[in-house]
Amino acid sequence: MRWQDLLRPGETCWQLAPAQKLAVLIDSEAYFRAFKQAALRARRSILIIGWDVNSRLGLEFPETAMQGVPNRLGPFLTHLLVRSEALRINVLHWNSPLLFKLDREWLPRLRIDWLSHPRARYALDNQHPLGAAHHQKIVVIDDALAFVGGIDFAIERLDGRAHLPGDPRRRLPDGTIPQPVHDIQFAVGGPAARVLGDIARERWQVATGQRLAPAGPGAVPWPEGLTPDLRDVEVAIARTRPAWKSLGEVREIEALFTAAIRTARDWIYIETQYLTAWSVAQALRARLEQAGGPEIVLLLPREPTGWIEQTAMGIGQRRILAMLRDVDHERRLRVYVPMLGAAGEVPLKVHSKTMIIDGRFVTVGSANLNNRSMGLDTECNLALAVEAGAKPERVLAGLRDDLLAEHLGCRPADVARTIAREGSMIAAVEALRGPGRSLVPFPETPPAELDALIAEAGVLDPSETAAPERLADGFVEHPVGRRQVRNALVGLLATAAVFAALVTLWRAEPGAGGAPLERIEALSAFGADWWRAAAATLAAIVIGGLLLPLMPLVIVTGLVHGPWTGFCLAFAGALGSAVLGYGLGVALGRDRLRRVMRGRLEYLAQRIGRRGMLSIAVGRLLPFATFPLINVAAGTARVRLSDYLLGTALGVAPGILVFTLFSGLLRSVLFTPGPGNLAGLLAVLVAVTAFALWLWRRFVNRLTVDDG
Repeated sequence: MRWQDLLRPGETCWQLAPAQKLAVLIDSEAYFRAFKQAALRARRSILIIGWDVNSRLGLEFPETAMQGVPNRLGPFLTHLLVRSEALRINVLHWNSPLLFKLDREWLPRLRIDWLSHPRARYALDNQHPLGAAHHQKIVVIDDALAFVGGIDFAIERLDGRAHLPGDPRRRLPDGTIPQPVHDIQFAVGGPAARVLGDIARERWQVATGQRLAPAGPGAVPWPEGLTPDLRDVEVAIARTRPAWKSLGEVREIEALFTAAIRTARDWIYIETQYLTAWSVAQALRARLEQAGGPEIVLLLPREPTGWIEQTAMGIGQRRILAMLRDVDHERRLRVYVPMLGAAGEVPLKVHSKTMIIDGRFVTVGSANLNNRSMGLDTECNLALAVEAGAKPERVLAGLRDDLLAEHLGCRPADVARTIAREGSMIAAVEALRGPGRSLVPFPETPPAELDALIAEAGVLDPSETAAPERLADGFVEHPVGRRQVRNALVGLLATAAVFAALVTLWRAEPGAGGAPLERIEALSAFGADWWRAAAATLAAIVIGGLLLPLMPLVIVTGLVHGPWTGFCLAFAGALGSAVLGYGLGVALGRDRLRRVMRGRLEYLAQRIGRRGMLSIAVGRLLPFATFPLINVAAGTARVRLSDYLLGTALGVAPGILVFTLFSGLLRSVLFTPGPGNLAGLLAVLVAVTAFALWLWRRFVNRLTVDDG
């Protein structure tokens, strides 16, 4: 097969389009500088489509930043709007699940920074199936210049090719210095940019229902000082898109990857954040099993980072690598980890999604080599296939040498010369590896350890929409970060511990006699009518549940009224508060909610609306969202009231029972301390601890997200 025949519209790509200019931007320092220069030349439109967009991102290092121009993304975009009265800016950002990542920016801050301008529009993309994510990274300027690749405008992305560990210039607003990160972006000018603009506008319309008009013909705002690597070439645009509403499934990127691997003759060079895609692994395996097939060099991060769990990407990746090594009888596979530092002790985060083959084919984009990028998430890649002996072939082979030189700490000429001398890419890498900054072999997992691992990758790295029964494993479309859930469980245990400590403090209060107990009795009696105290408690829970966490109110109820009366009152109050919050959500309505909350609560409302009773029950049981938030979201989503009440009852009953029993026993210990009551209180504490540990093992250890 000729390489040009590989790019087939409707199969391995969406469209072919001419690019008057094409430049490869290696690492984000080069990309952000080029974006900044091009954006300053924008006349009509800047359209940003991203997995993460953070207004606090610094676009250049301070010592090299443009003078007189804001360097943070938010103020910079505002500056552009102020200086050009015809310019419009649209930003589409994946609507990540509630409390999904601590390093993501809360929307009110974004809106204050730059989205208040009348010619700037910001939208959240949640129009995808359960468990999916919007993962494209596209910027289109005036429909004449486009950037596409693996680099987001995320807060921690700025880095240069030196990748200095602990570089203080990369310090984040919270004071931390993130891990060095390597990535690649393409810049294309001409008709190819307009086609990418069509993809970006289509995604905007899917997410918002609004149609954006093309920018119209005009000059190409090519960045000043950026020399094109290629001119007048034809590029292919390939996509991944899950089936959603009226949109059909698209798996062009998967077809492109596997077809390119089948076509390879001499060598395959891959940089990827993950290798868990079974279709790609099978294609690589077939080439390794074939006698005299191509050499394969894979660059991976040392381990999944961010919120990625080893039980998700890690296990699947180790299994695939073990499979590939098992069939590599001719020793044509090498898997490396780029390391930094004087002693090679700091791993480089490989975030790029790049494949170069034979100097004849290259693809760069947002798609990782994991299952979800093959069929579940929205992705966009550019690809280029060239004739043998032409200048583009030398450019693509030179790109491989340039990347290897960056990771080996040498010059591209050294790599090219060594490959020519050794006649092998693998032999050249082995000859050039050394101490300090270099490539080290990816660690192998012993077979016994690998056999002992539980196969979770298929559940947490799906290639299609997850079944509804998996909802409890990933509430509200994606699981929340481990830290949020851990803090919630720690808070649950801390609450129990604090109230247990009150037993000692109240009994040991010097000179107070029975004053604390008398106060509790007075609250319980509320004069001579116990029903007044009950009515006051019920009203407090109903009204307080709109604003306050439910469990402290439940504990106080059990302490004042005892376990069984307390349970009845707390349960009735929780249902009453839930109905009141539900009514507020109905009155508020989705349109008003979108304007007020800018997407976060609306997102939860949409997820609850899809699964109804099950979502409500899981949300009440697990500490993923607050009681008042779910109330309003359910009303906004117009969940059937019967499903809502049943889900609420099923979700809150276990927790209310445990905490009213606990506080009721605490009351008994306060009034009549004795071995029986103390033993009962201890038993409840043990039960609460066991329940928290079960939650941790059952749910929290199985959480995973793709960090871009």
